[in-house]
Amino acid sequence: MREPSTDKIFSTDGIEVAIHDYGGPGHPTVFVHGTGLVSRMWEPVMELLGSSFRPIGVDLRCHGSARSSPEAQFYDHCMVADLVAAIDALGLSEAWVVGHSMGAATSLLATLERPHAFEKAWVYEPIIFEREVERPVGSFDFIEAAKGRRSVFPSRNEVIRRYGSRSPLNELHPTCLAAYVQHGFEQQPNAEIKLRCDPILEARAFEQYLQDGWEKLPMITVPTRVAFGTESDQQPLQSACEAIAVRLPRGEINPFEGSKHFGCFGPLEKSAQSIKDWFLSN
Repeated sequence: MREPSTDKIFSTDGIEVAIHDYGGPGHPTVFVHGTGLVSRMWEPVMELLGSSFRPIGVDLRCHGSARSSPEAQFYDHCMVADLVAAIDALGLSEAWVVGHSMGAATSLLATLERPHAFEKAWVYEPIIFEREVERPVGSFDFIEAAKGRRSVFPSRNEVIRRYGSRSPLNELHPTCLAAYVQHGFEQQPNAEIKLRCDPILEARAFEQYLQDGWEKLPMITVPTRVAFGTESDQQPLQSACEAIAVRLPRGEINPFEGSKHFGCFGPLEKSAQSIKDWFLSN
């Protein structure tokens, strides 16, 4: 994969986000990450897509190469503002967008702010639920788990060994895991490495995100393929994704048999083929 050119731009409240543009003659295609992750972990998928795509990764606030801020807020409109800032900086029109989890939901919601930015969307398990109760079942578990997440390790190899042997990140293809560890951690003066997205900020994102996306789904008219894993640890995700596709005026489902929440980074050929089929079909 060619090395991207990286630019930093400002979003709302002085928050800085990062854009990684890989160039090429293909159709501009934006890749967005999930909570606590980085856009560059999409690189192994990007590499399989071929010259029809010009990949562009966007690191939202406090993730990856974006600058971290202890005061950062992660409500839906904040994350959408970050992606919209990238759309405007790139001057995108009729581009394509690929997103995972929070990044998938943010990509869909951003089409309401910039209706002509994206021609089509491919999303894997967008975090959008009907708010029948104050919070979806299990959401507090994510928040507390994120707060206690280990943030400092002696080496990148140790992180790969640890994450690669434990759920849920053991679902990642080794090349995606390596990309996450390379770009999701920063070197410390004492040779240790530290998570770029602080666990307290990741927990805040889990706590604040997912406010009003469900009500907006019928207004999102961009053609969207909603992919999801059929073996998700969080069983409501499968039914939620099916409901999202129905609620979207131009949505369709794409089950990934045997996959879980990180399935788009698991069988890379399956993800790449689904993305190519969706965007390159008439």
